[in-house]
Amino acid sequence: MAKKTKKKTSKKRSTAGAKLDQHKVLASPVRREIWSYLRSQGPHTVSEIARGMGRSQTSLYAHVKMLDRSGVIKPTGSKRSGKRHATIYGSGVAESKLAYDKKNKLSVKGWARYATALLRRANREMAEHLAGGDAAVKGKNRDTSLLGSRTRLTKKQLSEINSHIDAIEKIVAKSDNNDSSDIYSVNLAVYPVEDNFYYED
Repeated sequence: MAKKTKKKTSKKRSTAGAKLDQHKVLASPVRREIWSYLRSQGPHTVSEIARGMGRSQTSLYAHVKMLDRSGVIKPTGSKRSGKRHATIYGSGVAESKLAYDKKNKLSVKGWARYATALLRRANREMAEHLAGGDAAVKGKNRDTSLLGSRTRLTKKQLSEINSHIDAIEKIVAKSDNNDSSDIYSVNLAVYPVEDNFYYED
């Protein structure tokens, strides 16, 4: 009598439906921009987001898919776009839930990754812009600002800087998407460092 053998079935773990770590997803400056755009501007389609951010639609699809899969953004409906229906996306998670939390290792790691990616991109974009020779760095109509300073600040001075940053954030959140507006990159970094801390250039 032939011995019955059990067929071994490989148990491959499916990651298709697995929820992604939201902090890791938002370590990408582009994905964080999409999320921020939807929080400030309300629900939009991918084409509308691309226009508002000054990017191509095709460059955003993979990012939108990852944001959707992680729950950072979510479909809120659809609208007619040419011969097709385009999905409308809105923010799927509150800003407070993904704020920097020093007690949360995923949060700390995600924000550190975001800072690295953001400053690397700012470095590349600014260098390319300055090399083009068209930067206006003086006067009321300047379109390019670059400040690098290491200084001592009192609590009062830091509070004053923070009030200006809050005002800038409000201006950025109310971006104007009409045809007469231009795309700008606004990056701010303020953080404490140790005495005698420096990098060799």
